[in-house]
Amino acid sequence: MATFAFALQGASPTVVAATDIVQFAGGTFGSRIAVGAYNGSTHVKTAGGADKSAANTPKNNKFISQAGGTGGDSQVDVGAGPVDLDAVPEADAALKLSFSDASLVSVVDAVAYGYDGTTPATPPVGIDLRLAEVGDANFTEAEGSAAALALSDHTEPATDHDWFIVASASPTSVGLKDDFAVAMEITYY
Repeated sequence: MATFAFALQGASPTVVAATDIVQFAGGTFGSRIAVGAYNGSTHVKTAGGADKSAANTPKNNKFISQAGGTGGDSQVDVGAGPVDLDAVPEADAALKLSFSDASLVSVVDAVAYGYDGTTPATPPVGIDLRLAEVGDANFTEAEGSAAALALSDHTEPATDHDWFIVASASPTSVGLKDDFAVAMEITYY
C-alpha cells in the first residue's frame, strides 16, 4: 500500500498527522508573525492546540532574500544567520516529505505547493509561501498548483523516497492565517 508522510525535522522528527498543523510562528510557538516578516520558528500543532514538536527542537527555515546570495542565490537563515539556499544540508531543511510503497517503485513529476485548503489551484489567501528542495539555488513562491515547486525525480526503484524541503512563510495581510494547506503530488510506477 502506498503512503505519504510529512515530518518536521529536529533533534528527532515530529510526524505531522492528518489532524495536525505545521505552524509557522514568530520566535515561539503560537506567536504572531508581522506582515512582511517571515517565520522565526516552525512547529507541529495538534488539533487540540498543543505543541507536538516541543521536545524535538524543531528546525526552522526563515526566508531572507530571493537573490541576495552568491551568484544570485536565495538566502535563508537555518539558525546561525543567512546562508545561500543551495548550501543548506538535508538535516537543516524543516520538512521531510516521504512516499513509501510495498513494491519497488520509481517516482517522477513530484511537486509541492500551498493552496487555500479547498481547491489546489487556488493560492492561500494572505500568505507568501516560499519552498525549495535541498540543493535548489532559489526559492519558489509555491502558491497554488500552477506555481508548484518541482521536486527531483527518483527513478531508481525503491520502497521509500524522501524529499527535504526548505519552507518559510509570511503574512501579506493582517489576520489569522489558518486556512491553507500544503500538498504533494507524484506519479509513480
